[in-house]
Amino acid sequence: MHDGEWQGPRPLVEEWEWQHRGSCRRLPPEVFFPEDSGRTGLRAREERAKQICLDCPVLDRCREHALSVRETYGVWGAMSARDRAKALAARAG
Repeated sequence: MHDGEWQGPRPLVEEWEWQHRGSCRRLPPEVFFPEDSGRTGLRAREERAKQICLDCPVLDRCREHALSVRETYGVWGAMSARDRAKALAARAG
């Protein structure tokens, strides 16, 4: 402990507050978690979701969250599950 202050985990609200500032907050979840409608259809839907993410004020925070928890589904921070898997593999060496 430092200066008598408890250094325990931060409140969850602080961990997730950034999501309230996301460009996705008022859109249906299906936009970012598209149903698999064949390879071409899925990729087209993912690309549309990524375009929304590119102007998002929390893009970097969202992306880092998805990478840190190893999110396996959906578009987070303009990255699909495939994009995240590649990025994690590259980080691992």
